[in-house]
Amino acid sequence: MKEIIHYELRFSAIGGQGIITAGAMLAEAVVQYKGLYAIHSPRYTAQVRGGPTKVDVVIDKNPIYFPKTTDVDYYLATSEKSFRTYFQDIKEGAIIVLDSNLVEEFNDPKYRVYRIPLIETAAKEIGNVVTVSTLSLAVTAKLTGLLSLEELEDFIPKRVPKGYEDINLKAVRLGFSLV
Repeated sequence: MKEIIHYELRFSAIGGQGIITAGAMLAEAVVQYKGLYAIHSPRYTAQVRGGPTKVDVVIDKNPIYFPKTTDVDYYLATSEKSFRTYFQDIKEGAIIVLDSNLVEEFNDPKYRVYRIPLIETAAKEIGNVVTVSTLSLAVTAKLTGLLSLEELEDFIPKRVPKGYEDINLKAVRLGFSLV
């Protein structure tokens, strides 16, 4: 992994898809495994379930005094409405991951765009759409190099509800293989 000095990520979705959890788990894991500082800031609309939602994650090697994103390095979206609503402050060269079934075509040479059927994969390949948060976390870890597969395999069983460890580990491994 390259040395992280400052890195900003954004996850957006429709409320209830579990993407806020992905951001929270990422922040927790980089603190635990990389010794970095991290903060996650969720944002919901008045319509929590079904409305556009996002979580921004700021990771830094120094204490974070300004928790807002201003130059996003990585953006993952699982819905068209949330993608468009929160497409701001994305820096040139950023990695953008879009759910290929739920977000319209977006081709801009200023960004590194990946189209992955995240929700469909969670439902069909894993058998539980709730694992989209873990699947998204794994895709993010692989694309950014922020966490290794081994670190996520250690972290996830401690973080997910008892009885859901195996299905979430399957999501982690699948997420790493999708990229």
